Amino acid sequence: MAPAGKPREAQVSGGRARYRVDLTTYHADCDANYLRLCKLMPELATNQNWRYQIPQGILEMAVLDRSRYTTEVSLRASAAASSDRGDGWLTPPPITVRLYHDARMAEVVAINGQGPVGGDGLNFRYPNPAMHNEDERQQVNRYLSEWLAHCLANARAEFTLPAGINGKSE
Repeated sequence: MAPAGKPREAQVSGGRARYRVDLTTYHADCDANYLRLCKLMPELATNQNWRYQIPQGILEMAVLDRSRYTTEVSLRASAAASSDRGDGWLTPPPITVRLYHDARMAEVVAINGQGPVGGDGLNFRYPNPAMHNEDERQQVNRYLSEWLAHCLANARAEFTLPAGINGKSE
């Protein structure tokens, strides 16, 4: 038993301190992801698809599933046809994100169609078949956070004007 006022030491397995999740940072990323996604997906309750031009490509977002408290969306970036490297070399993998409306958080649930992200928690072993790290879930949510910030700073919405709006009558 640790003396009062002193933190308990992490359990050691195999000569290495056990990994501890930084929940404060993780929740901050999930909160920020929710807000960023809401900005990129206006009228989320009624719309199904969004499309943005981003530098060297296109970002497509689509609702996969809706329920009372959650919405699952797919984010897919593709290289522009005019791009010098149209071979997809730097194309990010498709990401599936679940938005929790009651908690106002968004979390990556699959990357490239493979999930759940982060293994099975307490029984984590490394190496494992998927070669996931202990902090895989935190890493992919941080990646999403940075990617969404980039999209908000650089994306341009794609839309067509309805007939008659550009001053010409048909």
